[in-house]
Amino acid sequence: MVTITETNYANDDLEISTADIDPRRWMPVGEQAWSLPLMFDRNAGTWVSQLRVEGAGTVERHRHANPVTGYTLDGTWGYRERDWVMRKGSFLYEPAGDIHTLYVHPEQGRMTALFHVYGPLIYLDEKDNVIDYDDVFVRIEKYAKYCKECGLGEDFVRTLIR
Repeated sequence: MVTITETNYANDDLEISTADIDPRRWMPVGEQAWSLPLMFDRNAGTWVSQLRVEGAGTVERHRHANPVTGYTLDGTWGYRERDWVMRKGSFLYEPAGDIHTLYVHPEQGRMTALFHVYGPLIYLDEKDNVIDYDDVFVRIEKYAKYCKECGLGEDFVRTLIR
């Protein structure tokens, strides 16, 4: 069961900004989607990153081998398999094994969320066959390659590894 909590702040003017972060750090993960890795923990097999999507977007159908937590920083999004919508300030706890397809909800047409992924991400086809996967090592490798290509240098990823 996925748990969602709405966080209501007394001051609705709470703003979280990544304006001071070098824009090259945002790795493209689709035509209108970017990932900003914040930490890779090789020992625990986890990673923390922000996912930003502008316009209509979908993350392939997938499941996680371990739990995931998420916090919505901006916009609206959901899972096609569920009838809820995540909005700014919403916290998500997702148990291991939950199968879903993340999409940007048209209410705002964009989303930015912080995710802590506690293990492999397993991509599935419509019949639940495994078609691909990501784990902390795959994520590190992809980001190292991207950092080299964008001019941050292939060693930049080391600053994020714990």
